[in-house]
Amino acid sequence: MSVTVSEIISMMEELAPPSLAEPWDNVGLQLGRVDQPVTRIHIALDPTPEVVAAAAEDGAEMLITHHPLIFTPLKALDLASPLGDIITRSVASPLSIYSAHTNLDSAPHGLNAVFAQMLGIEASVPLLPASDSDTVKLVFFVPEEYRHKVMKALFAGGAGSVGKYGCCSFSTPGRGTYMPEEGAQPFKGSAGALSCVDEVRVETLVMRSKVDAVLESVREVHPYETMEYNIYPMLQVSPGDGAQVAGLGRVGDLSVPTTLTALAEKVKATFSIPFVRVVGDPLMPVRRIALCTGSGASLMSQFYASHADVFISGELKYHDALTIEEKGLGLVDAGHFGTEHFVCTLVARYLREKIKARGLAVDVVESSVERDPFRLV
Repeated sequence: MSVTVSEIISMMEELAPPSLAEPWDNVGLQLGRVDQPVTRIHIALDPTPEVVAAAAEDGAEMLITHHPLIFTPLKALDLASPLGDIITRSVASPLSIYSAHTNLDSAPHGLNAVFAQMLGIEASVPLLPASDSDTVKLVFFVPEEYRHKVMKALFAGGAGSVGKYGCCSFSTPGRGTYMPEEGAQPFKGSAGALSCVDEVRVETLVMRSKVDAVLESVREVHPYETMEYNIYPMLQVSPGDGAQVAGLGRVGDLSVPTTLTALAEKVKATFSIPFVRVVGDPLMPVRRIALCTGSGASLMSQFYASHADVFISGELKYHDALTIEEKGLGLVDAGHFGTEHFVCTLVARYLREKIKARGLAVDVVESSVERDPFRLV
């Protein structure tokens, strides 16, 4: 069976939903056509000129990378620049380029979760749970006699969808108070006088993209001059497994305690890293471990709050190292490349299983031309 870029993207979004990406990130199709047929896919950490050239020369129609080709909007495109050369070569091949970045970092079965599993960390949870940017909870109040009319408008506007169910909500009766000011046109009562109204508190879920339309639909039939409402973000949790929560980083316990030095050696061996930087007493006992693949400097406060003994990440800062030492904790800096290059194996294995299950004829190849740009001299 033939398959297109769009179908491969759908598979990737099952693993790493775009809604999990950080606001500053740029995930998804970077370059190419969604209707392009695919028979060969290359997987890499970065869309470097060498990686793109190897994919094109190998006849791949799609390149999936962790780091995006384009982070910020382009104001100009110099075809003689490395980016221009990548785009020119990709268009000529043709080669579509797709990125799964912070959404794959945060995914319940993404980089951080798998990193933790490979080190033997049990039942890990995120250091920073993800906020589901697609779904919010809308809460508002309406007089009892207007409840049915308002809720009909609420659902007509697109609220209340949960899985395969529609018109989902919860209502609680109560008493609302307000005091109109001069010039107000209240539903009941008069200026300067405290009014009490029998109200219903209505709660429902709304896709963030539909919030404006839902509010507009409700306002058209709501009797209040000023409709009070609240919008709450939702935490992303995978059903059925409390350990499989989406979010940045991971923290959990080893089944058997170890030492800082032994842990550092295990990180090196597990991820084929030639060297790591270590902070802390080499013989300190280690049981609880926090980690963040790539660059984890922004999660230092979460590490301290997690009560973990050691933090494993990359691109950690000098003053953070001093603080960790002062606190009697440990740190293993395994580098950005070292903690993320296994993304190739992770994504390749995932796609091969999906492709095989669907009976598709697509080859998945892990890039062999990448290397850590840092070296010891």
